[in-house]
Amino acid sequence: MKKLPELYKNLNSKPKDNNKKVYYMENDIRSAEKNIIEKEIENIFNTLGYSYNIPVEIKTTKEVYHTSLVSKTKENVLTLDNQIIPIKEIIQITRK
Repeated sequence: MKKLPELYKNLNSKPKDNNKKVYYMENDIRSAEKNIIEKEIENIFNTLGYSYNIPVEIKTTKEVYHTSLVSKTKENVLTLDNQIIPIKEIIQITRK
């Protein structure tokens, strides 16, 4: 009987760690700010009374709104002035 060639055996059995670990502080700040904004919106809607009786100042990337909040969806906030503001564009929200 003829001898068959051997199978390939990988001799390099060390674990590979080619991934570079990079830390982007800017991304963490943005996500932290978004969490704060979403918590503030939730606090406005969960207070006693109606949310449209609470005047707020909303600063977005484009302009500043002085109004009250009426409704909230997953991505947008509806104001008393019938303006739809995307939550991802909100930079700051404060109660007056």
